[in-house]
Amino acid sequence: MSSRARRRSALSLSPFPDGLLTNLRAVFLDLDDTLCDSRPAWSAGVAAAFDLLASKRPDIDRQLARTEWQGVNERLLVHLEAGERTMVQVRDRRFRALLKRLGAEDDALADELNDVLAHVRLTNIRLFEDALPTLQALRQAYHVGVITNGAGDDHDDSQWSVLRHLGLLDLVDSVWISDEVGFRKPDPRLFEGVLEEVGVDPSEAAHVGDSPAHDVAGANAAGMTSVLLWRQQGEVTVVGPDQRPAIVVRSLTKLQGTLSR
Repeated sequence: MSSRARRRSALSLSPFPDGLLTNLRAVFLDLDDTLCDSRPAWSAGVAAAFDLLASKRPDIDRQLARTEWQGVNERLLVHLEAGERTMVQVRDRRFRALLKRLGAEDDALADELNDVLAHVRLTNIRLFEDALPTLQALRQAYHVGVITNGAGDDHDDSQWSVLRHLGLLDLVDSVWISDEVGFRKPDPRLFEGVLEEVGVDPSEAAHVGDSPAHDVAGANAAGMTSVLLWRQQGEVTVVGPDQRPAIVVRSLTKLQGTLSR
C-alpha cells in the first residue's frame, strides 16, 4: 500500500459529552443532504434532461450520452475542487461539454437541457422531516446559519433558489455560499470568514453536515465543533484523522434535543 494511502476507519455513534456544547453561540448547517434530500431530486432532473435530449436528438445513443455525462461531470468536479472553476462555471459548461464530446455541439440545446435539469431538480427537492423543527428549536438559543458549497446566482440550480423554494430563508440568520465567498468546503478559510463576520470564536460554534471530507474536515481545520450527520444505513466510516468528527448523529432530531436550552 502506498504511503499516501488513507485508511477508512469505522466510528460508533457518539453521545453528546457533558459540557462539550455549553459554550456554543452559533450553529451552522450544510444544506444538501443535511437539511434537504437532494439526491433523488438530482436524479429526476438528469432523467428529464436526457428525455429532452432523446426527443431533440434521437440520433444520439442514449447509453453513450450517459457514459460521457459521467465523465464530463467527473472532470469538471476535479477543476471545481481545485478552485479552478466556480459552481456556476461548472453548471453552465456541463451540457456544452457533453454535446461537444458527442460531436453534436449546440449551445442553445445545451442551455435548454441545463434549464430543464435545474427546474426539475428544484421542484423535486424536499426538506427532511427533522429539518424544520430543528431549525426552529435552535434559533431560540443560537445564531443559526447555512454554510454550503454551490452557486450563488438566481438560476434554478443555485443554493439561493433551493433556500427560497424550501422556505428556509426566514428560518436562518445567515447564509454562506461558496461561490459568493470565494472558498469551498473543506477550505478552512470559508469557515474562518464566516466566524469573523458573525463575531464568534471557533470554540463557540458547531458545524453540522453529512460529508466527512467537506463538512467535518473543514470544521475541524477551523477549530469548530464538528457534527457528522450520518443518515445512511450501516457503519459510519471516515478517511483520516482530519475527517473524524467530534460528534456523530443519525438525525437532526438528536441535535435538536441536545442543543435546545
